[in-house]
Formats: sequence, C-alpha cells, structure tokens
Amino acid sequence: MQMRRTVFAVMLVVLSACRSADSSSIADQFSTSESVDLATAVPGNWDRVCVLGPYSNNALAAQVLGFTWPVETLTEIKHNDGISLLVFVQGEAVAKHVEHSRRFGDFSNLTGRCYSQANAKFVQVPEPVKGWPGLFPADEA
Repeated sequence: MQMRRTVFAVMLVVLSACRSADSSSIADQFSTSESVDLATAVPGNWDRVCVLGPYSNNALAAQVLGFTWPVETLTEIKHNDGISLLVFVQGEAVAKHVEHSRRFGDFSNLTGRCYSQANAKFVQVPEPVKGWPGLFPADEA
C-alpha cells in the first residue's frame, strides 16, 4: 500500500509540473495593446517557449522541442485549427503549456520556432510580408 501511495505522489508531481496554463492573461494583453509579453503573461520557471500550430503532432513536437513530449495525448492541437499551442520549456522538460485561441492573438505563423523568455515579446502585424495577419516577434516587426 505504501508503494502505491509513493507512485501516486510521484505521478502527481510529474503531472502538475507539466500542467496546462490558462491563456486568459495572454488574451487580456492582446486585447488591450495588440501585443503580448509572454514573460509577464505566463510567469514561472521556463527558459523558452515553443510554438506549435494547428495539426501539429508528436513527431513535430519532438523535432521542435528537442525531446519527446506526447502533444497528441495532452492537447487538442492535432485536431483543432482554432488554437496555437505554446509550450513553455525548462531545461529538457515541459514546465507548462497553453492552448491559446487564435482569435485572441494568432501565433500560428511561428509554428516550429522557439523563443527565450527574454525574447518572448510579440506584436500584431496586420499585413506581414509572409504569412497571414498575426503575432510576430517584436524585434522582427
């Protein structure tokens, strides 16, 4: 019985470390200024954020993140084109992830790209040179 409690406690810690975060603070920033600073919108311990767009699968997630993470099991991104998935990484593990509605700041042009916490600032670009209207890195806009 003690072994089961220990295993359960360890699983709980692992799952809570890889929790889904709420995207409302991202949407709030976007709706007031059409810009997003993920370091303030999603505080916590993370080194970089990686973007996965609609229809992303486990293979793409592994390629982008540099390690295996079951995106198809833990999120709706493989089947939902109304969201972008923001994966916040600490070291070689997912600290948290956010399924963010594209209506409140579209990150999908940035699929497959990662940004350090210091460079996770984005602005709305209504007429980009490439892609469709959406959020782009502030230092590239």
